[in-house]
Amino acid sequence: MVESDNKSVMLIPIFNDQAYYTKAFNYGRSTGNYVEAVQKWADASFCGHVVEKLVANIGDGSDDKPLRVLGVGSGKGKIELVFLNKLLLKFPKIHTCVVEPCVNLLTQYQHNIKEKATNLTFDWQNRTFEEFVKLQQENSLKYHFISACNSMYYVQNLQEALQSLYDMLAPGGILLITISADYAGTGKVCRTFPYLGSETSSQDESPNTASSSPHYRDSADVHDALRQLQIPYHIDTYKCHRMITRCFDEKESEEGNLALDFLTHTLRFRDAPKDLFQQVLACIKDCSVQRGDDWFFQLEHVCFFITKPT
Repeated sequence: MVESDNKSVMLIPIFNDQAYYTKAFNYGRSTGNYVEAVQKWADASFCGHVVEKLVANIGDGSDDKPLRVLGVGSGKGKIELVFLNKLLLKFPKIHTCVVEPCVNLLTQYQHNIKEKATNLTFDWQNRTFEEFVKLQQENSLKYHFISACNSMYYVQNLQEALQSLYDMLAPGGILLITISADYAGTGKVCRTFPYLGSETSSQDESPNTASSSPHYRDSADVHDALRQLQIPYHIDTYKCHRMITRCFDEKESEEGNLALDFLTHTLRFRDAPKDLFQQVLACIKDCSVQRGDDWFFQLEHVCFFITKPT
């Protein structure tokens, strides 16, 4: 509940409506260069950070055993396929377990790999990470590479999730976590307005305590959790952008609503109190650059690399 001008308005998290979230997610991705930025980063950094180190740690798969990969919050699979294609350069066989709670996104992933599944096998898990962890406790399967790209926002307990991921690594395995930087883009907006995408009140939640909310975790939260767990890591970063011109439409539009709701993690954010709406919009603009008539929201992601000792 957010109080503004003596009125109380409930801000509803966008993830409460999975169908709308998927639509907003797809629209947001269609207006940005996220996949291209990850591809460029992977071309420059992924092989050195992951592929070559895995070869050194566990061998090159010449024993005919598949490389075991786990994807957490895999979405449509476009990012994971970038990583899998890099891994296939050194590992002839790969078995991937895909954990994705949104059935629509999982279906799109399955469609995306139809023509790219040579030497790849999949185990599809349409469930939350917490549900998967409970199942995982019943077997001892370990993974050589785990990717959790932009998925730690939604786990119930960040520290427990990171410990579970680390425990799932095979000796010599590597865990990659990517998440928004706390000092730029989405991280900056969320730390300025920590109650967005949450049903808690702006009167009850400060930027510090809001970091426990699943929608507002960022790189600083992952840093803190890994340090508390005493899990060593190293980091890298990459930047991307999203065109958000329609956010500033004077008249309401579907595209503008999708862009706003995805940025704020809030259903029907345009219905928020006028003063809050204007403050958030100003913050979004402050995190953007203008090119001609268009506005581009500047995003930065921090990549955490964690290696399990052999």
